[in-house]
Amino acid sequence: MIHLDNISKHNGHQILFIEASAALLRGEKVGLVGPNGAGKTTLFRLITGQEQADEGQVSVDRNTTIGYFSQDVGEMAGKSAVAEVMDGAGPVSELAAELSGIEAAMADPDRADEMEALIERYGEVQSRFEELGGYALEGRAREVLDGLSFTQEMMDGDVGNLSGGWKMRVALARILLMRPDV
Repeated sequence: MIHLDNISKHNGHQILFIEASAALLRGEKVGLVGPNGAGKTTLFRLITGQEQADEGQVSVDRNTTIGYFSQDVGEMAGKSAVAEVMDGAGPVSELAAELSGIEAAMADPDRADEMEALIERYGEVQSRFEELGGYALEGRAREVLDGLSFTQEMMDGDVGNLSGGWKMRVALARILLMRPDV
């Protein structure tokens, strides 16, 4: 699923990896431990493509979904906790956005000449959305948030009003809802 082949990475003058190789195969359970500054976060950034190795190659099998929980949750405001969680559901949330865009295009009289192509694409996207459980997404988001001790008021209220700890739980819920392979 994930292969690191002879990767080397430096952070300034600090050497993090020299010709390191590893493989994570489907179904394996792996833990990554080490002291601060050892390169754990850098390794995750290499795997997710946020950074590049100085040497060697990182490869991730096609259609492998990676869930990465950053400790920096960023600014969350203006949406409910449920909406924020659903927005991070990976490919299914992207498909939901595409469905919405196609629906708007189909309702636009100026795009009537594109209707056949829009309907065809809508069918393809809708099929994939259904395959990924998109129609059950909100229910699953609420179930995950409930499991993380959110009340209904917290789920439906502005996520910007939550404390930093609760926002971290929202970020964790996004990963859990995504059901990543890794």
